[in-house]
Amino acid sequence: MLNKLRISLFLLIVTIGQVTAQKMVNSPYARFGPGTLEPAGLFKSLSMGGAATALRDPLTINFVNPASYAGVDTNSFVFDFGLDYRMIALSDGENRELSDDFNFHHVVMSFPLTKRSGFAFGLVPYSSGYYNISAETLPGDADYDPLIGETVNIHKGTGSFNKFFAGAAVAPVKNLSIGVNIEFLFGSIERSNNFLFNSGTNYYNNRTSETILLRGHNFVYGLQYGINLSETRMLTAGVTYSAGKDYKADYESLAARYSLYTGSFYSTDTLSYEGGTEAILTLPQQLSFGINYTVTDRLTILADYTTTKWSEAQFPGYDQYLTDRNSINAGISFIPDKTSNSRFLDRVEYRLGGHTAKSHLVVNGEQLKEFGITFGAGLPMNRSKSMINLFLGYGTRKGSFENDLHNETYFNFGLSFNFYDNWFEKRKYN
Repeated sequence: MLNKLRISLFLLIVTIGQVTAQKMVNSPYARFGPGTLEPAGLFKSLSMGGAATALRDPLTINFVNPASYAGVDTNSFVFDFGLDYRMIALSDGENRELSDDFNFHHVVMSFPLTKRSGFAFGLVPYSSGYYNISAETLPGDADYDPLIGETVNIHKGTGSFNKFFAGAAVAPVKNLSIGVNIEFLFGSIERSNNFLFNSGTNYYNNRTSETILLRGHNFVYGLQYGINLSETRMLTAGVTYSAGKDYKADYESLAARYSLYTGSFYSTDTLSYEGGTEAILTLPQQLSFGINYTVTDRLTILADYTTTKWSEAQFPGYDQYLTDRNSINAGISFIPDKTSNSRFLDRVEYRLGGHTAKSHLVVNGEQLKEFGITFGAGLPMNRSKSMINLFLGYGTRKGSFENDLHNETYFNFGLSFNFYDNWFEKRKYN
């Protein structure tokens, strides 16, 4: 068992560089606050609309609610890593632009500590700060000035925030479990704005940039309680809570002008610089309630309500864009016949879900709206409890064109490998 654990830890370390790689999907809304938030969960729960507060499955790692770790099989070890592809379409009512990216999504592990307790840890995404926006002013445009000539305005963001978690849970009495995660948030986002004069060398181009390097930790507390309705039916309620937390952030900003000439007289002229400043960045408290109705080895129905107090968050330069986020997530999974020996499709777990939310962003006086539908399947591997998870998601993030906002339509495809192994069984024969 120790050798297998070492191998798994090695795989975690090797993949960290890939998991934390930046997602290159262009979203102009990533310009504000922490960027575009990644939905929490692995592909099983994401396929069911992202509902996971009351999800409890001995074969699945549910880091959204750490209380679920107490339900891990007594003799098991679960290792799950996933990749995702994302495509996004931007529209302002007249123009449309596509971007896409393929990247690592997560790597997580869990195993039991005792018959009534479990442990899990892993690396998952938190937010993406990537965007690339440019606008040209050309002859014939309404705001074109022949004295200035052609200009280009470029806004670009890079980087991301990621989260490493480790947590444990215990079931002090039957059907009740409590758990806690410690979550380490880290990463950096850099944003730049360039204003370029293309028609001559008599003007100074202008550039402003800022970099935010974030690090710190917080705790997420979870509870789940189940009620046996019959021998095969159970109703489970779940709740999670994390308090608002101050994180340390290194903040750097630069404003400069420069000419196309490279001589010393025309070189870059720094207008202002603020570097090495340690700022306090406050991320919000979050409270989630969930319910889960299950029929053993056949049916799961989930629903969540989550509120996140982004209005209380502090993010250097972006507080005025943040507001409370409220979301509803729901989903269902169904297995026709888990014990079927003749039909593979009868052993597949089919999943469906959706979510609706008021975004954490207010831009031009309007709170953005989000909506999505999700699909998925769990494909069992032969003679094993291991599973291949497929995830499909379609959604929108909307603002009104009247307020000079744009709409985003996105498509997600996820693939993960959920490996289950019996690590703690004693040998019956030598």
